[in-house]
Amino acid sequence: MARITTHDNRKLYVREIGRGPVVILVHGFGMDSLHWMPLIVPLAHRYRFILPDLRGFGRSSRLDCSDDCVVSSHAQDLHAVIQHYCPDGDVRLGGISLGATTALRYLELFGPDAVRHYLHIDQAPRVSHGSDWRWGLFGEDGPARIRDWQPTLDFLAGADRSSRFEDFPQAEKERFYEHLGSFLAKALSRPWMKWSAQRLSRWPPVAHQLVPVENWYTMYQHLRAYAERDYDFLPLLPSLQVPTTIITGRHSEMYPWQGQARMHELLPDSRLVMFENSGHMPILDQPIRFIRELDRAFGPRA
Repeated sequence: MARITTHDNRKLYVREIGRGPVVILVHGFGMDSLHWMPLIVPLAHRYRFILPDLRGFGRSSRLDCSDDCVVSSHAQDLHAVIQHYCPDGDVRLGGISLGATTALRYLELFGPDAVRHYLHIDQAPRVSHGSDWRWGLFGEDGPARIRDWQPTLDFLAGADRSSRFEDFPQAEKERFYEHLGSFLAKALSRPWMKWSAQRLSRWPPVAHQLVPVENWYTMYQHLRAYAERDYDFLPLLPSLQVPTTIITGRHSEMYPWQGQARMHELLPDSRLVMFENSGHMPILDQPIRFIRELDRAFGPRA
């Protein structure tokens, strides 16, 4: 375990386990590096896993994003991690959800030369919606759901950054927890998981474990980015000369599988792996199969 110095001289927390070729895995929103551990321990004798905690999460939760665009901030941090652990390239890179968007932004900003194989897990290549794109965040329900966030975003935009979340008006905190529960429920596929997420997120001690709010401003940066920025990597894909494995859940409510099928069509060298019994979190819904596909993606032929 280490803290890597970033381009803005902050310390990003990184876990390391295993030996062999370097594999960097980037977690999603509301996750941290620990979520990878049950999946990588069976492969730790074959790969050296590098697992950063993105700013705002895990042991990097107190770090603000360095750039107004949170994904660009994470991509610059990912570049720092790659330079630290594998300065000569030959990295196997994977990301889920926000981590996958971070990886695509990294490839857009810094190019693909350092990456031997890319593993993309349940994330649309375009997050926003348009008349010609119905597979962004939350699918067809996305625009309406994101509009529901606006009162919370407006409140947080006007709040003093030095304020403690605990001191916000009770109505604002309850609305935040409601949004959090709805977001997490969409990410999960099993009915009991959805039920638990919606109810436990309303209990502050649990909600704060799911998404640390001591640095609420970073959470605000992420929500605002989802609501306002047009993260569209479709133009990048035809020129992206990196062997890519795309894993998507057939029942994903966060990002419909059709958008990732389109990604597969646009990439010059890709393989689409459909997890028929999964939603947005194949790593949770079908972990044994995911471990096998992780090994297949990053094995000797990768």
